[in-house]
Amino acid sequence: MGRIDQETVNKILDTADIVDVVSDFVKLRRSGANYKGLCPFHNERTPSFSVNKARNICKCFSCGKGGSPVGFIMEHEQMSYVEALRWLAKKYNIEIVEHELSDAEREAASAREAMFAVNEFALQHFEHNLSETDEGRSIALAYFRRRGINDAMIRKFHLGYSAERSNTLLSTALSKGFSEDILVDTGLCIRSDRGDCYDRFRTRVIFPIHTVSGRVVGFGGRTMRSDKQGAKYVNSPESTIYSKKKEIYGLYQSKSAIAKKDKAIMVEGYMDVISMHQAGVENVVASSGTSLTQEQIRAIMRFTRNITVIYDSDPAGIKASLRGISLILAEGLNVRALLLPEGDDPDSFAQSHSSTEVEQYLKDHEQDIIAFMTDILMRDVASNDPTARAKVINTILQTVAMVDDQITRMSYVAQCARTFGMSEDVIALQLQRFVASRAEVIEREAARARAAESIRPVLQTEDTPDSPQADAATAPPPGPPEPVAVAAPLLNLNRNALLPYERILLQYAVRYGLLYLCETPGDDGSMHPVNVAGYINMELKADDTAFTDPDVARTFAAILEISEGETFAAEHQEAESRFLAEREAMLIDGREKIRQEASSVAEIEKAEQALLSKLDAELYEKLDRFDNDYLLRILCSSPDDSLRRLATDLSYEKYTLSKIHSKFAHLETEQEQLRTLVPRAIYEYKAAILAQELSFLNERLKQVPADDTESYTAILKEIINHQQLQARFAKTNGERIILPKRK
Repeated sequence: MGRIDQETVNKILDTADIVDVVSDFVKLRRSGANYKGLCPFHNERTPSFSVNKARNICKCFSCGKGGSPVGFIMEHEQMSYVEALRWLAKKYNIEIVEHELSDAEREAASAREAMFAVNEFALQHFEHNLSETDEGRSIALAYFRRRGINDAMIRKFHLGYSAERSNTLLSTALSKGFSEDILVDTGLCIRSDRGDCYDRFRTRVIFPIHTVSGRVVGFGGRTMRSDKQGAKYVNSPESTIYSKKKEIYGLYQSKSAIAKKDKAIMVEGYMDVISMHQAGVENVVASSGTSLTQEQIRAIMRFTRNITVIYDSDPAGIKASLRGISLILAEGLNVRALLLPEGDDPDSFAQSHSSTEVEQYLKDHEQDIIAFMTDILMRDVASNDPTARAKVINTILQTVAMVDDQITRMSYVAQCARTFGMSEDVIALQLQRFVASRAEVIEREAARARAAESIRPVLQTEDTPDSPQADAATAPPPGPPEPVAVAAPLLNLNRNALLPYERILLQYAVRYGLLYLCETPGDDGSMHPVNVAGYINMELKADDTAFTDPDVARTFAAILEISEGETFAAEHQEAESRFLAEREAMLIDGREKIRQEASSVAEIEKAEQALLSKLDAELYEKLDRFDNDYLLRILCSSPDDSLRRLATDLSYEKYTLSKIHSKFAHLETEQEQLRTLVPRAIYEYKAAILAQELSFLNERLKQVPADDTESYTAILKEIINHQQLQARFAKTNGERIILPKRK
């Protein structure tokens, strides 16, 4: 595996569409100019995850996570920068051009990626065994044929077979260069106490387990042995890449159908999912025989809030699985359930009915979950057994207590009262006790979490080496008041107190860093354009001031590097040439139209002048938009986690101006006010530094011995000087700062 060529990286970044990428994991709905959905990074019931198609970034306004397509994949799939690029390249069928890695770089390849690689190899190995070996065809393929599974489903779910020999996979993998340790770490092989290594899944049909993005993280295997030795089903153990409680079988193959139908159907086993898909019902997933977990429910929530649970006719199994229903309700989802005919499970029912019949049965027989629970739990309760009856009512109310929505909860109260012939007040009172009990449990868990957080040691942030700053002219731009000089900052500045000021400055640099702000005279006396990032850098360097927060400093240094790089200059020039050609074509068409419609020379001149002004404004707007998008694309796709997250956080605007307001009056945008906002933010930052230095000097003055007149006088002079500077800052910050506009 080599290093991805930079041209390929640029192609991936240009091609990847944030809405398209996020939609693979989250069900999105249009909300004005943006899209919204439930955040995939934390539990929520009200969508706060926003996707901005124009800027090609996303952000959650609750947990703060998001980024560009690359940043999103890195966060969501826990991939490295290179892994995320490869994922996107595969999605968009982009051929990856690579440079050969050095030995040191090859050795540094992550163990995580190696585990994914060996799982992908094992998948192909098992598929080959199934269809290309005599043993696989006679044992495994014959089994699938008896179960009614066709070739299309075998390919769709990548079904396979692990041979009877104890080391078939092991020896083949070793011959391909995979290490024995990686095979053991993924659970594909087992190492005995004697040190021998052998295949875990031998003589089993294989069901690969995919993440929602399609990566293979584990396998399930059903034995083909008739001697009843060993477990019927064996699954991959927990590993760095596989967590049983997070993955849900079939979601990768079903996510599109779930989002389209706005419903997920929950079954129990691998074959249930496959047979339902074969019957044409594709919005089906399975908990793979394990108890449903909160993480699995949240994975489904990204695509729908409606779940129908299918049970076979085993009452004992149904009662054992009702805990999962409480978890689903606790997450705020709408739950329905149905019972299949006697003797059927989803697999056999789907095999014996057409797609239309399956769909119709689901539609006719699914019940509200409370009605379903009542039917099931009351089956074994005698009409003259009040104790058993009360136990059923309490079980149902404990489930209803998991529902947070008050209206839904009260509708269940009314339903229970009608079903059991009791007063709604009695039912509501008992329900309230369960609700209060649940609230106490939640509070105790939160208290334990807070206690654990309070005793966690505070990690000290180490100072990072100074980032080299690009040279810039130190002469102030014409227009604003003369810069007020600030003494070199003292070494004991309070970073936390300065961070809000630094973030404001960085926000302007992230959002508008490459945009023209003003002109400044050069050494030769001519005027040179300065962009927002350059102006901030120039002002800071003029007073030998730098950002104190390491993340802010590193991000700002990255912006300067982009701003002054040859790549940006070349791409900006190319975009400008393209926009100028478009402007010229529109100018020719516009002039032709004007001359056809105008009635006098004066009218032609006036209309042409208006057209030129309009096209010039559009040209500058296109160039500004290109520069903004270019900078955000690079920053929000950075392999540096802290840089990428900080840039994403500062780049995204939570609110946009309502069309109602913009219809009747033009309100100045943040971008239009940069000539005021940026200088003022710089002065406020310097004023904050001065305030800290003045406080420090006052403390030093108190500590000077009474007989040390010389030191006392020197410090007092510094204090007076700082106070004068503060007064000038206060005056400057109270005035409107206007810089010359671009001509």
